[in-house]
Amino acid sequence: MEMWRHRVLGSVATLLLLLTLVQPFTLNQIAEDAPPTLGGIQDSPGPEKVYGGIEDWPGAENDLRVVDLARFAVSEHNSNTNAVLEFRKVVKVKRQVVEGMMYYITIEVDEGWAKKLYEAKVWDRPWLDSNPRKLSEFKPAEDKLCTLLRNMPAFLPRLNRAGCIEYK
Repeated sequence: MEMWRHRVLGSVATLLLLLTLVQPFTLNQIAEDAPPTLGGIQDSPGPEKVYGGIEDWPGAENDLRVVDLARFAVSEHNSNTNAVLEFRKVVKVKRQVVEGMMYYITIEVDEGWAKKLYEAKVWDRPWLDSNPRKLSEFKPAEDKLCTLLRNMPAFLPRLNRAGCIEYK
């Protein structure tokens, strides 16, 4: 009886090992053999992508349209707040399909003698004749150190909370 149980357990372990090796291959094969989608539109977005969700757009930092939108954001912020920020470069870009396109742009600017990061949210609808772009949000970029410093007790002496936004 013991010998029979040992053989069954060994066979089950072997079967489980084979399944772990074969399953990823079969799932990839099924995905490769799937028929192409009609017009490039898929039925369901899958777990890694949500339609209408915000997605990273790597490599768009040097895209002329994105740089133009970033310059627009800095200019609008300056005129709305009487600030004197100078555009330096685009650091990161995310985008979201809405009625048009919403761009989430992290921008490096010169503010006086300091380099700082700001996050701009620009809504772009190029088909409109008047006001195709709208600056929805423009705020200092937060980082973990800044959040930590802001949550520290106020009685700590000489804690520079204002300089935590500086980009290094």
